[in-house]
Amino acid sequence: MRQQLQDAIDARNETLDRLRTEEVVRRRLNATILELRGNIRVFVREVEPAKVDYPDQGELDGGKEMAVHAPTTLSATGKERNEKHSYGFDRVFGPDATNMQVFEDCRELIQSVVDGYNVSILSYGQTGSGKTFGMSGPKGIIPCAIAMLLTEMQRLQEKGWEYRVEASFVEVYNETLNDLLGDAKTWDDNEDLTASVRPGGKRKEKHEIHHDSVTGKTTQAVQNVLDTAAKNRRVAATKANERSSRSHSVFILTLRGSCSATGESSEGVLNLVDLAGSERLKQSGAEGDRKKETQAINKSLSSLGDVIAALGSRKGDEGQSHIPYRNSKLTYLLQSSLGGTIAGKSSRTLMLLHLSPLQAHWQESRSSLLFGSKVHGTHIGTAKRK
Repeated sequence: MRQQLQDAIDARNETLDRLRTEEVVRRRLNATILELRGNIRVFVREVEPAKVDYPDQGELDGGKEMAVHAPTTLSATGKERNEKHSYGFDRVFGPDATNMQVFEDCRELIQSVVDGYNVSILSYGQTGSGKTFGMSGPKGIIPCAIAMLLTEMQRLQEKGWEYRVEASFVEVYNETLNDLLGDAKTWDDNEDLTASVRPGGKRKEKHEIHHDSVTGKTTQAVQNVLDTAAKNRRVAATKANERSSRSHSVFILTLRGSCSATGESSEGVLNLVDLAGSERLKQSGAEGDRKKETQAINKSLSSLGDVIAALGSRKGDEGQSHIPYRNSKLTYLLQSSLGGTIAGKSSRTLMLLHLSPLQAHWQESRSSLLFGSKVHGTHIGTAKRK
C-alpha cells in the first residue's frame, strides 16, 4: 500500500514536471511569434458604414492595406480629380468584423502579460468612430481580456503558479489624472490628483482582486471594478459637460505571479486605453471650455506620437537619448508600457485605429491613417520579461 502511494506521488510529480516544461516551451514560442510580428503593431477597424466611396468589404477584411478616397473635385480646367490614399498596416478589419474577431487577433499579445511582459492596447480615432464600443462594449477588449487572463491564471494554478491581481481605472482630463475607482469627491476640480503620477506623490488607487478556483466570483470582482468606473464617469459627465467623451481612460491590470516549485516569478502589466477623440480644432468648432478640452486632447495625442517616434529612433542604451514622457500626463502614466524602464525593451504596444465610414469625415480618417502609418513604421527593440 505504501509503495502504491509512493508510486502515485512520483507519477504526479512527473506529470507536474512535464506540464511545467511544456509551459516554458509555450511561453518561448509565444514570445518568438510576437517578436517576429514586431513589438509595436497597428490594426485598423472601420465601423458599420453608410453608402460611401470606401473599398468593398471583401477588399478590407483580413487584409493589410487601407485606402481612403477623397471627394471628387474639379480642377481649374474643369477636369475631375479623384484622390486615393493607401496605407499599409498589420491587420485591417472590415465593417462586418465583430468585437470578438478583433479580440481574437489580440489574444496572443494579451497572453504575454501572464508571461511577464508589459502590454498597451490603445484605441485611437475621431469622436464617434466606435472606440469605446470596441474597448468596453459587449465582447469588447476589456471584458474579454479580463475573462481570458483569469482563465489562464486558473490553468496555471494547476502547475504551481499563484497570482496576485490589482486593477486601476483612471481618466486623464485636461492634463489632470482622476481615479475612476475612488470616492466621488475626487471629482472636485480644485483637488490636485496629478500627484499620482509623480514620484512620492499621491498614488492612484489600486484594487486587489483575489483570484481563486471560483472563476465566477473572481470575474464578478472585476466587473464590480468596471461598474464603479463607469458610474464615476457618468457622474463626471453631468458635472463637466460630456467630460467622459473629452478624456482618455486607462484601465490598468497588474499581474504578479510566482511558482514555489521552480522559484520563478513574473510581473506583467496590461494597459487598455480608450483615447479621447482626435479632432482638428478648426473642424470641431469648439469654443470656451470645449476648446480647452480639445487643445488638451490634441496636445496629449501629439505627445504620444512624439514618444513613439523617439522610441523608434533611439539607438543603444536608453540613457543615450531623451524620450519625452513628461510632456503629457498620458505618456507619463504609460511610461513603463510604452517603452519600458529597462532600455525600453520590456513592452509591447498595439494601436487600434477606428475610422468613421462617412465621406464627410474623410479628412479625419486620413489624419488617423497618417498617424497610424507613422506608428506602424516605428521599430522598438526586442521585449524582455520582468
